[in-house]
Amino acid sequence: MRGPGEARLLASGALLQQLAQGSGLVALLVIVTLLARRLDDVAELGAYGLVSSLSGYLLVLRNSVAAAAVRAMAAASGGEERTSVFVVAARLYALVGAATGLLIAVVAIVLAGTVLDGELASDARIGGIGLGALIAFGIAASINLDRLRAERLFPTAARAEIVAVGINLAVMVTLIFAGADLSLLIALSGALPLISGLICALLVHRLGLAARGSRRRAGHHRAAIVPTAGWLLVIELANLAMYASGRIVLGAYRTPTAIGLYEGPVRAHNLLYALGGALAVPTVPTASRYVAEGDRRRLAELAVRGSRYTLALFVPLATTLIVLSEPIIAVWLGERYTDGATALAILVSYWLLYGALIVTPGFLAGAGEARAAGITLAGAALLSLVLALVMTPELGVEGPAIATAVALTLAFPMLLRTGLRASGVELTELLGRALIPAYAFGALLAGALAAVRWGLEPATLLAVATVAIAGVLLYWAAFYTLVLDRDERALARGLLPGNALGEP
Repeated sequence: MRGPGEARLLASGALLQQLAQGSGLVALLVIVTLLARRLDDVAELGAYGLVSSLSGYLLVLRNSVAAAAVRAMAAASGGEERTSVFVVAARLYALVGAATGLLIAVVAIVLAGTVLDGELASDARIGGIGLGALIAFGIAASINLDRLRAERLFPTAARAEIVAVGINLAVMVTLIFAGADLSLLIALSGALPLISGLICALLVHRLGLAARGSRRRAGHHRAAIVPTAGWLLVIELANLAMYASGRIVLGAYRTPTAIGLYEGPVRAHNLLYALGGALAVPTVPTASRYVAEGDRRRLAELAVRGSRYTLALFVPLATTLIVLSEPIIAVWLGERYTDGATALAILVSYWLLYGALIVTPGFLAGAGEARAAGITLAGAALLSLVLALVMTPELGVEGPAIATAVALTLAFPMLLRTGLRASGVELTELLGRALIPAYAFGALLAGALAAVRWGLEPATLLAVATVAIAGVLLYWAAFYTLVLDRDERALARGLLPGNALGEP
């Protein structure tokens, strides 16, 4: 990478975006926790999760176009060219928003008629239609957020997202305590993209980034966006098949109560999924720019150092969720949800592998390997669906979790090979600098957490939270002290609050 300024830009961008994503996940966890404790029936939480999750899982068109558009804008030769790509992308976002909103409404109506019944079905239909409308406008507005990311104004974009999360959380908590109808809660669960998009629209206008582009170049820019977007769409559809189908398969074979039990594992898993998605925000435009400039050295360093740092983030989080799955579920949602603890441990296990930046779709797409990633993940999705259909009737809640973990574990070697080829990194270098240090400390953390869990048996919220947080912090402290070199420690200190919040 190009000196400490470039390293700090990427590191602060990744950190702040993860804070933004983390704040969003914390908000979702707060909302689910309040609903789990205030709703009268577990099945109501299942209905909420089944329909509201569509706002995340059915953003496949938006996510694929967004990553491709950011890649195209970042690779553009100058500000005027980048603005022209932005104009073309905005039109694509509007079309994608309308299609996604309609799709969400249709799927919600179908789920209401096939999986749910009675009042739950009515709430799902009404809420799903409202959710689709909000998402349609939200996607159109989100082009402004991605314009900031393409300009690599990562702190500005992250701050806007955090403010939007706060507004959305305040609205949802107020409605929950006010006893709002389930249909209204379902509809407003998709308001976040619209809120953040409107905030970013003001910032884009203020920074002078919303100028009109040339219509003569529209066809050229669409040609730069659409092919990559097509393969990213395959990746998003693969994720949808693996993650969203779990609830649907459970609903088909079991009951809404089973979906409710699966809600805790999925929401906790989504913490890691969102952090993984956050990594793509600085990675896609940066890798794309390195490839456009022909700078193989910086691309290789991005792959190795990025994997080194991201594994240090994901390994302790995944290890903690695996070892403490049952006490975490018990103090979070309540004892009646602990039957989903094993599913949680299984579902998050594959993140021990996918915490490495080099295998993420963001890195692979930015490095020009979206096609290879799409084919591999499509195969994993097909295998996951087959396994879920076979195992869920017998295993229940654990069936979809095993199906997802097994399919992605089998896909990992192929994605790793693609990442090594794209970056020019040798496997031995990746092992020595990233994989071995992260997993060695992870094994020590797992042993310590297991000893505390079965020796002291923490059962209160304070006790479980203390053990979980202390374990993660001790991992990071040991990694910082024993693994990072002097320059890396200086970079880490520079990312502390007060140093990382401004534009690099």
